[in-house]
Amino acid sequence: MHRFLGVALAALLPSASFAADEAVAKPIAALKAVDREGKNNDTVSLAWSGLVSQGAAALLPTLEAVDDANPTAANWLLTAAGAIAEAETKAKRKLPVEKLAAFVKDVKFAGTARVLAFDLLPEAERGTLLPGFLNDPSADLRRAAIADQLESLTKQKPAPKAALEKLLSAARDPDQVETIAKKLETDHQTKVSLPEHFGFVAQWNIIGPFPSARGKALAVKYAPEEKVTPGEKLKGKDDAEVAWSPIASRDKAGIVDFNKLIGKHYDAAAYATAVLMAEKAVPVEIRVTSPNALQVFLNGKKLFEREEYHHGDTMDYHVGKGQLAAGPNVLVVKICQNNQKETWAQRWQFSARACDATGAPIPGVTQLVGDAKLKLGSVAPDGK
Repeated sequence: MHRFLGVALAALLPSASFAADEAVAKPIAALKAVDREGKNNDTVSLAWSGLVSQGAAALLPTLEAVDDANPTAANWLLTAAGAIAEAETKAKRKLPVEKLAAFVKDVKFAGTARVLAFDLLPEAERGTLLPGFLNDPSADLRRAAIADQLESLTKQKPAPKAALEKLLSAARDPDQVETIAKKLETDHQTKVSLPEHFGFVAQWNIIGPFPSARGKALAVKYAPEEKVTPGEKLKGKDDAEVAWSPIASRDKAGIVDFNKLIGKHYDAAAYATAVLMAEKAVPVEIRVTSPNALQVFLNGKKLFEREEYHHGDTMDYHVGKGQLAAGPNVLVVKICQNNQKETWAQRWQFSARACDATGAPIPGVTQLVGDAKLKLGSVAPDGK
């Protein structure tokens, strides 16, 4: 009899284990199926509650599921993981620290999930892991690592130059970059070029204005979107003749101001073009900062567009992802202005930079100005 019960229980154990896995997998699948419109909220809420009820066993699978989830689904999964951790902590049950630490260190997982897992770790464990995130693909983990080391270095007078330069090469956020640059200049009389550090395109050829009837220029394809011909003259706004003009931006944030360069216009569009040289084919992000509606083209292919006016223009607000071919690559940015008359709506400008997925300049990528290959962010001696 005892032997029979033992065999029966052994037969049931795999089934019980599968049931537990299924209890986690089903609600995860339901949450990952949610679309951007958030339809079937009642079903989604039930799946969320069911997942949270599974406790610690569901924590790592939920975090892992964020990796290929759409933004809406990822938000549901992240809040579920947070709720699981909170419930476990309130119940005074320990979280799986070793597994969470291993998850945080694995860069194949989504950055948002890794950051949450990092926040769930004990303070001592976080302190141990931080130095390893100095060149992490997660912007948040990288920033935390830089902030941790920067706090120590800024207290030293002088701070070691090599340590500051190491931090600078890892830094992507303007506030941290400027703090490190100032420390290098103060302690070691070393001047840092912010445009070069960020890889801004500093020299352009611009043309405009073109008409944008009722602010609809994004829907109108003008000649520069298909082919850039230096020296070409085109018909612009109010049938006026417009031509390409070379300009150099010496602004630390690479800003090109159309109001200053071609005059203030309403319901108008303007183009800027530059040639990027790449030693080999390589992925690239063209990151644009502008308060205006815009389109970004690379070698005639549209990488990005957004029809939105006079929003915030934080750095890298717009990101177009593409591929540089080996050799010359033609970059074109189209910036549109609408007809608002308010003072705060008068800016008509942009800046753009070419970088990798972490925001760093790409080795072997320069700007072609005439016959010269210039480091991104730099300006030719004659300024043309």
